[in-house]
Amino acid sequence: MKRLAEPIRVVLAAAVRAAVVVAIIAVSGAAVRAAAEQTIPAAEQRALRERIERRYDIVPLSNGVALRPKTPRGGIRLIEIADTIAINGVPVTGRELRDRVGDDADAILQLSYLDADALRALLAPPAAEREVRPEREPAPGTAPPREPPRRVRRSNGDMVRVFGDAVVNEGEEVTGQVVAVMGSVRIDGQAGNQVVAVLGSVDLGPHAVVDGDVVVVGGRLRRDPGAQINGAVTEVSLKDIGTRINAPWLDQWGPIYLFDGFGPIARLAGTTLRFALLAMVACLALVFARREVEGSAQRVSDDPVQSTVVGLLAWVLLAPLFLITAVVLMVSLIGIPLLLLLPFALVVLLVMAVVGFSGTAYAVGQWARRRFGIATMSPFADIWFGLLVILLPLLAGRVIALGGWPLSPVVFMLVATGLAVEFLAWASGFGAVLTNAYSRWRARRAARAAAHPATP
Repeated sequence: MKRLAEPIRVVLAAAVRAAVVVAIIAVSGAAVRAAAEQTIPAAEQRALRERIERRYDIVPLSNGVALRPKTPRGGIRLIEIADTIAINGVPVTGRELRDRVGDDADAILQLSYLDADALRALLAPPAAEREVRPEREPAPGTAPPREPPRRVRRSNGDMVRVFGDAVVNEGEEVTGQVVAVMGSVRIDGQAGNQVVAVLGSVDLGPHAVVDGDVVVVGGRLRRDPGAQINGAVTEVSLKDIGTRINAPWLDQWGPIYLFDGFGPIARLAGTTLRFALLAMVACLALVFARREVEGSAQRVSDDPVQSTVVGLLAWVLLAPLFLITAVVLMVSLIGIPLLLLLPFALVVLLVMAVVGFSGTAYAVGQWARRRFGIATMSPFADIWFGLLVILLPLLAGRVIALGGWPLSPVVFMLVATGLAVEFLAWASGFGAVLTNAYSRWRARRAARAAAHPATP
């Protein structure tokens, strides 16, 4: 028994000593933290706040604050200071914070030592209401003059605007929500509930009071220092929409975002919409000017090089020619009324370009159909097929761009190739229309000369 009691006594003594050490460390850490929270002088607090405000926008949170960089720096969108420090929603250590923000790490760490109340008190905006002193003191025994009550216009219910701005003027109170979709919100009075702007911004004036939350999707919050928000603030930027990947082997670079930004999706949607519009316009041209479209397609098929060269020369010479014509008409009294015809001439050239481009798409569709051994289709199907072939490099580049920045070289080459091919298609079609018009003019001139031969 004595042999067993001796090891047990040693183990118990070691456990007691370890518990005492842990308790001392915990008490020391709490004391250091409390001292750090309470011993920041007022001058140092002002300097710390000025340093933070120079580089960051301050966003209040329910359990702390968040800092948004005023200038882009290393992919940092938001630094949250609460129980922990998180960058873009990912908690970081002190060393990682220094690697990401550099010299600002000391100030951010100093802020993290404060509790939530002290942190909000340090970074809170200045009060909107200031003490108004009377010009002269009232006589003893007399009551100070009362200010006349401000007349408030109250609107019960919600204020909702679609494709427009929602405005709450000074002296006006809206008891419900203030919502603007595809528009902005301007608050100079009081909103009794939350304020929401979708694809717009929120502007809060110096006397604005919002009793609920402020939510901004696709815009910005512009807040006067005197504005009062009694709820939370949420800002969602379209460029922040994406898929974030966190992995242990990515810690040295931070999180990687796929589909980072709304740009690639918007460009793909825009290119697809343009393809559909071009197809509809080309089909309309085939309906109303079938002879010209088929003639342009035949000219492009017979001599594509000549049509393209003529079209490029025409694009280059059109702007100087119009400028010279306008100047000549302006300096002559007779030509001033003719200036009104220049817009109609531009419309005629635009129609010729559309007809020529439709003919090029028609010719390309017929060539691709024969190339792939597809059976005969209607002319409208040939135009759609030709447009798909012309815009295929551009559409492929927009789709591949969804993969993110590693595919940027491939995307750049495909987009550049697609734009060049589309430009050449427009040029060849315009050149084919001009060449056909010149050939018809020469044929009519030869016919008139044959019908009226010169007398000997």
